[in-house]
Amino acid sequence: MAKDLLSKPSEVDPKSLLQKFAWDRVVSEEELLIRALLYANPLELLKAFPTEKLKEVFLNNLHRFDKKNLNFWKIILEIDEDEFNRYAEKNFRFVNKIFSD
Repeated sequence: MAKDLLSKPSEVDPKSLLQKFAWDRVVSEEELLIRALLYANPLELLKAFPTEKLKEVFLNNLHRFDKKNLNFWKIILEIDEDEFNRYAEKNFRFVNKIFSD
């Protein structure tokens, strides 16, 4: 799914996309990418950044996402259960997170 989107030419400037999420003067690219994963238009995000970069940020920050976002990005970024579980086990905050439905 993400491969189809990435085959199109990039129309979105990554820096201007991230600036939308710097509402508190945060300049950390990782923090701004996490915010973009949570709040940006996924199509724009996939056009602006390589899938591997998004995947790395997502997997290293699983504790920042709720159930719906976790499942959405697992599908979009084509993350299999084994890879997801490896990262989840290493993430203390995620392992001890209690989900409420």
